[in-house]
Amino acid sequence: MRILWVVAPVLPQIAALTGSPEQYAGGWLVSVCDGLLADEANELTVCYRAEGPLQHGSAGRLSYRSFEQPTLRYAPETERLFAGVLASEKPDVIHIWGTEYPFTLAMLNACERAGALDRAVVSIQGLCSVCARHYTAGLPERAVNACTFRDFVRRDSIRRQREKYAMRGAFEIEALKKARHVIGRTDWDRACVRQINPAAAYHFCGETLRAPFYEGIWTPKECAQHTIFVAQGNYPIKGLHKAIEALSILKKEFPDVRLITTGADPRDGSTPEKRLRRTCYAKYLARLIRENGLDDAVSFAGSLRAERMREAYLSANVALSPSSIENSSNAIGEAMLLGTPVVASFTGGTANLLTHGEDGFLYPFDAPYLLAEYARRIFLDDELALRLSKSARAHARRTHDPAKNLADLIAIYARVAETAGEDG
Repeated sequence: MRILWVVAPVLPQIAALTGSPEQYAGGWLVSVCDGLLADEANELTVCYRAEGPLQHGSAGRLSYRSFEQPTLRYAPETERLFAGVLASEKPDVIHIWGTEYPFTLAMLNACERAGALDRAVVSIQGLCSVCARHYTAGLPERAVNACTFRDFVRRDSIRRQREKYAMRGAFEIEALKKARHVIGRTDWDRACVRQINPAAAYHFCGETLRAPFYEGIWTPKECAQHTIFVAQGNYPIKGLHKAIEALSILKKEFPDVRLITTGADPRDGSTPEKRLRRTCYAKYLARLIRENGLDDAVSFAGSLRAERMREAYLSANVALSPSSIENSSNAIGEAMLLGTPVVASFTGGTANLLTHGEDGFLYPFDAPYLLAEYARRIFLDDELALRLSKSARAHARRTHDPAKNLADLIAIYARVAETAGEDG
């Protein structure tokens, strides 16, 4: 089968061929790429978003081609490039990973012109058009309306970030209205797609996560007691501001409680450059930490590769996902695979990953006091933590089973190609 992918990140397999910098994003694509190429009947061409001179080449049955694509503007030149790729590669299936960028619409427009829309399938990752509505949830108006020097120069305040999500969402909606096949994995994305395009065929396929998270088992004896790990918190949707509210409640009972997350420390103003680069959201987080007396309880670990992220999960007493909106959070899946007890906001597609009271705990996003209560229960009861851990690992190994997910994806490709052949 001749397969054409359109993706945002540079895959490691391609970075190794082109000398491109390794990217942290898109880790779930790596094993799928390897799995497809393990079958000698498959040929894979990957179009990926990158800045700088366009690159193209091949190694065995893997071909690659870069394209430039602005985040907030439709690029007709990208559509023309895609049209050329379609003409030269003649793929049986075109798989577009994600709807967050205008390149999804560009490829679908190219497919439409080539009479290949029936061969195109779009995977739902996040949905900007929906996430825009949740972007500032739980933030006071003073934070939403504020603007630091960095935000002013880059035109990137919290309010402007929300507007950018809505702008990207407009391209996303146009693309989904055109799509005839969609791949999703939660009740949330299925409902959202149905409201935009009820005629699109919806195909379910679970997501395979990064390889390191399939190794290792959490135990209460080896974790740091009263420690909470949040995988990401550098922009408002990830809900770190609500986690800090919950932390202030927990600190009254657990003076040694700690919250660890990734990214740069928003309190770090050690140099003029760092002060000037501070975002308004970072400034708000710093104020929230300070006002709640949590300076010693919150730490930022910077950027972590997969192996170090795994160690962070295994060292934590609780893995927390406090997002205002998610489809299916990779952070939740990674924690569950390892067995780290999970507390997560009940939002988007989270309930498809986690059964409340069996695999972990779900709470309303705007109820940090309930978040604190569930973390407290795990802190105090190792038997409960182990029961949640065991159940979560079993659940996640079904949801994120690499062999099954690859087989399901190949079956979807076969159905799309067969349907397109019949229509043709």
